[in-house]
Amino acid sequence: MTIWGNHRRGPLNLVNLGEQLIERPHIEWGNNRPFAFSRLSDDYARALEQLALAKEPFVQTLPVTKGWERGVEESPTTARFASFSVFHLSPITLPLYFAIRETYRHLLGALEQEPTARFIQCWYNIHRSGASLVRHCHVYPFIGTFSAYADGSLTQYGNAKELSDGDVVIEHVPGQLVITTGPGHYHHTSTWKNPDRARVTYAFDILGANHWNPNQIFLPFDF
Repeated sequence: MTIWGNHRRGPLNLVNLGEQLIERPHIEWGNNRPFAFSRLSDDYARALEQLALAKEPFVQTLPVTKGWERGVEESPTTARFASFSVFHLSPITLPLYFAIRETYRHLLGALEQEPTARFIQCWYNIHRSGASLVRHCHVYPFIGTFSAYADGSLTQYGNAKELSDGDVVIEHVPGQLVITTGPGHYHHTSTWKNPDRARVTYAFDILGANHWNPNQIFLPFDF
């Protein structure tokens, strides 16, 4: 079992991605999967945590995504992932958009793949004490998360629905961005145990036109 995580700090500048991206993209391999890591500043992570919490009442007015009716209480924003894009919520999300693209491009290079037309859907997860995301997988080519505030929590990735000693376990630290391959890549989170502060992460899928769904919000991402 592989466990990753690091703790570096950096400055806040909501305009200049170059100043916010305090750790450039790099690749780690685990369980025959590539994981692209980068990191934005702690202050920027805090800004996106505050945005997510401020917009939570609005997001909770949106329709629940089909199939998420049972998860709406424990994961109120996750359950509405098809009804909104975080990039429509505030201009301060734009550095996250471009950090995702830069990290994704680095991952493509490691896979010896050329850029092609892609879309992105992006939502955020708010979990309070006792909540978690159960093990699941996405059908899209690339998946990822950004840790706004998830200190002390873990996400475990594996190649099957069942847990394995070969699973990769990633420790969440503020500002950490992780992108990996999606198909058949199961993952789940540890149970959140902080009664005083919510766990806030941003999640996204990167996909091609073949996965277009008119019932979800996909934005142009790469071309």
